[in-house]
Amino acid sequence: MTTTQHQPVFTFFYTDNCERQALAPVADEIASRGYVIQWSTNSKQYAEVGVYCEHACKPNAGFSVILLHDLAQRHDIWPHFWHHEPWSAFDIGVVPGPAWVERWQSQANFKQAQPKLGMFDLGWPKADLVYRNQDTFKQEAQKLREQLGLKYEHSILYAPSWENHGKQDEFVQALKDLPVNLLLKQAPWSDKYRWVLNNIDEMDALHRNYADNVYVVDREISIMYCLGLADVMVSDESSVLTEALLLDVPGIAVTDWLIPDTNPPRPASVPYDYVIKTVKADLRRTVEDVLQNAAVYQQQITENKQHQFAHLGQSATLIADNILAALAGATELPTPAIKSQVEIDRNTYHYAEKLAAEGDMKLSTQVMLELIKKESCCWEPYNDLGTLLVSQGQFEDAELLLEKAVLLAQENATIPLSNLTEVYCLQEKADKALLTLAKLSQYTPNPVGSIPHIRRCMETMF
Repeated sequence: MTTTQHQPVFTFFYTDNCERQALAPVADEIASRGYVIQWSTNSKQYAEVGVYCEHACKPNAGFSVILLHDLAQRHDIWPHFWHHEPWSAFDIGVVPGPAWVERWQSQANFKQAQPKLGMFDLGWPKADLVYRNQDTFKQEAQKLREQLGLKYEHSILYAPSWENHGKQDEFVQALKDLPVNLLLKQAPWSDKYRWVLNNIDEMDALHRNYADNVYVVDREISIMYCLGLADVMVSDESSVLTEALLLDVPGIAVTDWLIPDTNPPRPASVPYDYVIKTVKADLRRTVEDVLQNAAVYQQQITENKQHQFAHLGQSATLIADNILAALAGATELPTPAIKSQVEIDRNTYHYAEKLAAEGDMKLSTQVMLELIKKESCCWEPYNDLGTLLVSQGQFEDAELLLEKAVLLAQENATIPLSNLTEVYCLQEKADKALLTLAKLSQYTPNPVGSIPHIRRCMETMF
């Protein structure tokens, strides 16, 4: 008699249709492998397997996966994203390509940035719509062109993050008499943001049937199809400026358009070097320049696309492979976890240790200095060079390095704390020495090990 192994149900959580569109390729891939999937807008609901891409959410699932809400998520605080939106409660974290890998590697030393099974570079599932079957995508984009009845060969796409202060009308007024199609595509906002939807409704009502080259596009249509029709894309600070790279479309950000997520509203924040920046007064001139010099911008786009996106057309497959392997208890997943920068640096440190053991102190010191110069999050070189400076009587410089080592060592601070206590004692800084000794006792509860430090502190005080 045989028993059928239970197959978990996958729940995909979303708060708006942008998030649903981002997760849909993964949901489709999982469903194609015979698993039951369901969708939910309540991320507090329990799931056997939960897949999330919501801002600052916490999983309530037997197994959980987290992806970005969008490619520009919390760009105002890069690279410190995970300090404000921790992923440590999730089993698997997914980033879309080299740029986000680099951000994570710079922060991976912190607990908040450490999913339980690791962080994985598995691409951006939304890009699968474009690259999984490019012929099908082109056919669908052509259908949209025909439905809209576009008048001109070239099109300028307007796709803001927020609609406010009449930005859409400023776009139309600046460009309406150019021989181009103006495509107006707003995001499918949730009803929770009724005031934003009201602004969009007002703008769309103003521009529907406004002119024969102005087109209001259905908000629910994937932005990818709109990018497939565009020659240039204009926004404030939207993540679509990054997604535009997927379709080789130059992005223009209007930096004096206001963003109403603060009071008072703030100027657009655009920390992307691959986006062309302009101001409202120069929007028309900038668009004309980009249209006239398309070849120049295309070369830049190709390089930036490779830096932003990995595994084009394969993202959903790779994500599903890793999830199912993890659920099956595999010790090694098909796509390995990304190595953190601190792991990479620690390998370099071990090389420096080997050099020292072989007697080449000069090269060993040079290697460790290079790690410190680049502000590595690996604590060991700060500790080792700090102790070296102590032996040379350079106590103040040693103190700075050892304080940094303690800060970086976090839960493994016994060694640098012990060394820092000694440096404080040598400088007759009794108060600081006692404070570090108290911290040290948290890591070494055995009082016998603390006696030499206590004696040194007492000698310093009296």
